Amino acid sequence: GSLATFAASARGTTTRGRAASASASGGRTRAPEDAVVGDVIAYSRKGETRLGTIDKADGKTGWIVREGGEQTVKVAKKTVEANYGAGVVARDMEAFANKCVEDDSLISSAWELIHELASGDEIIDALYVSDVVFGDVDAERAYAAHRMLNSPTGGLYFKTKAKGQYEPRTAEQIEALTRKAQAEARVEMLEHAFVDEIKAAVAAPRGDKPDPATLWRHDDEDNGARVRRFEALQAYALGDKFYSPGEKAMADDLLTKLGFSRSPESALKTLIATGAWSAHENLAIRRYNVPIEFPEHAHEATQALLANAPPDPDASTRLDLTHLKVYAIDDAGTVEVDDGLSVQALGDDGVIRVWVHIADPTRWIERDSALDHIARRRATTVYYPSEMVPMFPLALASGPMSLGGDKCEAMTVRADIAREGCVLDFEIMPSYVKLDRRWTYDDVDAELKSATCDADLRLLYAAARARDERRADDGAVTILLPEVYLDVKGATARGGEDEDITVNMSMLDSEAPARMLVSEMMVLVGDVVGGYGAREGIPLPYRGQNEPRLMSDDEWDRIPEGICQDIAMRMSMSSSTSGATPRPHSGLGLQAYVQFTSPIRRYADILAHYQIKAHLRGERPLPFADAETLERMTEDVGASVGAAIKSQRETTKYWSHVYFSRQPADARWRATLVKLIRGDDLALVIFEDLGFETVIKLDRAGVLGETLTLRFVDADPHAGFVNFARCEPTPTTAA
Repeated sequence: GSLATFAASARGTTTRGRAASASASGGRTRAPEDAVVGDVIAYSRKGETRLGTIDKADGKTGWIVREGGEQTVKVAKKTVEANYGAGVVARDMEAFANKCVEDDSLISSAWELIHELASGDEIIDALYVSDVVFGDVDAERAYAAHRMLNSPTGGLYFKTKAKGQYEPRTAEQIEALTRKAQAEARVEMLEHAFVDEIKAAVAAPRGDKPDPATLWRHDDEDNGARVRRFEALQAYALGDKFYSPGEKAMADDLLTKLGFSRSPESALKTLIATGAWSAHENLAIRRYNVPIEFPEHAHEATQALLANAPPDPDASTRLDLTHLKVYAIDDAGTVEVDDGLSVQALGDDGVIRVWVHIADPTRWIERDSALDHIARRRATTVYYPSEMVPMFPLALASGPMSLGGDKCEAMTVRADIAREGCVLDFEIMPSYVKLDRRWTYDDVDAELKSATCDADLRLLYAAARARDERRADDGAVTILLPEVYLDVKGATARGGEDEDITVNMSMLDSEAPARMLVSEMMVLVGDVVGGYGAREGIPLPYRGQNEPRLMSDDEWDRIPEGICQDIAMRMSMSSSTSGATPRPHSGLGLQAYVQFTSPIRRYADILAHYQIKAHLRGERPLPFADAETLERMTEDVGASVGAAIKSQRETTKYWSHVYFSRQPADARWRATLVKLIRGDDLALVIFEDLGFETVIKLDRAGVLGETLTLRFVDADPHAGFVNFARCEPTPTTAA
């Protein structure tokens, strides 16, 4: 066939060139611009060369073309590439052209002969190639040549110079394009294999998912494309503000190839379905870049400290207070014991001497050491419902830094408290203490109710009440709102699988005496340290708060007493401020306040310890001698703390929604309507037995303070929403 024809015709085409093509075109083909109704034309549509018969005109610039059967399309005249006249069968032309395009040897052989016979820069057309290959230029063969020239293989051998005109490429150009095409084919093959792997991972049972490190591995052959796609998919899954336009485009491309919708929700589902993320993946940790694991050098530094304790710069001045009875009051699961209390009655005039012993981690770490930098970056211990993430490695935080041994280094604040709650005298000192007993909040609450209550606990509670009343007289604002306690088992801070996890919700008693006692003792220390820093002119991380934005008396009187007024007061409070110079804290009723009691779990407290301890030793200049330097440090730490707190709140919200989604369908909850939002349409409610706050949509007008019975409707924990509806009370109430 065709190759024989090609060889025979080739011997007679050495002098034809474009002239031969032109003469041939005068017989059986016409120019595209001369097309009329009934002609068969080739035209470009959707990036492909198509063939059809002109049915009728479509205005002055187009045709209505019948492509086959009864289907017609609109074709712009400017897209017509060739006109083969009337009296030919388009279907037969298309079938013959398809066979020729599939046979790459035809176009390559044509190039070889044309290249051999070319006398210079040769410009050819489809009719010339038809004559060379087939020895004829009838419509069927001319169209086949046209298709071959415009095929991918044709583009390898011939370069389009103008509409219908082509230039043979050089052998060097063909070799370069061949290598490029092979590389692109390899990339396409790798892409298909990658997409197939992802699809297989999605389809695999949960226990048979591939190792994410293998599935999303770095591969030099694809220039790290898998890793980049993985990173893009992860960023996209985190939602708005967390991905770039390029990451979105990359993720959308992959989701489309997988047959999924293009959205952050689909990206999240894909990551979970492939096993790269857990079913309860903690997005908040990723969104706010909260560090969870410690780097290897942190563990190495920790082991070095444990093996060889550094010199104690305060050893010569530490006061031995191991004779005092020291109580620690914490939650049952606390492992970082960073404060303890001692107490003594002084005389008969009601003065109570209180010692607050605070862990002294700066005795173990030096400023600007590796562990100091790590703690500064983490900024705070984060308490997720599923796991506590410490600021220091636990081997230190719950070990030598914690007040748990027989003789522990501490920073002690002694304060003599008058019956009226004012501080008569105080002292701040490095010390040695010995913990006598650890109490839980529940233990202390039970003990304070006992007729045989521990004398020291009773005295501490009396001091706390005196301080509370004094601060109230000085303008302190006390807001007593219930607090949700979530207990998530079987998950880590990063998440976990659904079948392994239990979620329980309960309510903490914010009015419990034990919590008030501890809170007042911590505020007492902040008052003493803040006052000392203000008196001595020490730059410290002071915290303040402006006066609340109070409403009018008439507005206040219209709000029911109790929890509704507490919510109204909370919403009127001003934001807290911080800086290296003293400032009033209206919420606490203090003129200067510095957090000092949690240096194991708050880096701002570490900064205060550095400054106070250096001042007590008489060091000048202080570690942070000027306020500007300390304020920059405080701002950086505050930003990290803010991110951690946001992640903690969002994580708590997530697990709350999981809890409600697992409750029985007939579960009902009683809730108090505490604030109307957007007129009578939305309302903030607080669940009576759980302390959980949420916004609900009202089906009818609500009244502040009324009790509603709610049922669960639906939730999407990862999307951050849960819906409840008001219903009539039923006998069944969720625990």
